[in-house]
Amino acid sequence: MSIKSQVHTELNRLASLGAIGPSTLRLDLGDGTLEATLTQIDQLACAFEHYSYKVDKLAGAKVDQLKDIANTLSKRLSYLLESISPIEIDNEACVVQMRSNPPQKDDDGTRYYELVVARGELTLCRFSRVSGQVRTIVAANVTREVFERLTEDFVAAVA
Repeated sequence: MSIKSQVHTELNRLASLGAIGPSTLRLDLGDGTLEATLTQIDQLACAFEHYSYKVDKLAGAKVDQLKDIANTLSKRLSYLLESISPIEIDNEACVVQMRSNPPQKDDDGTRYYELVVARGELTLCRFSRVSGQVRTIVAANVTREVFERLTEDFVAAVA
């Protein structure tokens, strides 16, 4: 079964439960594990607060390998609300931090994606920051098709 099919099936299963409140989507995808905290799921879309792809083979990755993965994801994730590009590389901790470039700004503040490429795990969240306040995680609203594609792109980036 393809990655897209596995994610599609799991989204359908979770949606059929009709759960109120956050649901956890967890899938073993062979080389890694997808985990996402979903706040809503319907026939066309879903909203997630946290999305991660855990990959054991990246546990000992060097920063250059993580930079390559970050660059690949930067090119592949062109379908999100904003483009994502590296903003900081921590050679010591072996982490590449990426953010929306430029972030979405309006009267309600600033919203942006943050993608962290680290040893063993890739994580994606959406944040909101109102001027003078601390940033908070907000749900990223995407179609099911985008969510499925996101999974395929994360898996392909570390393959």
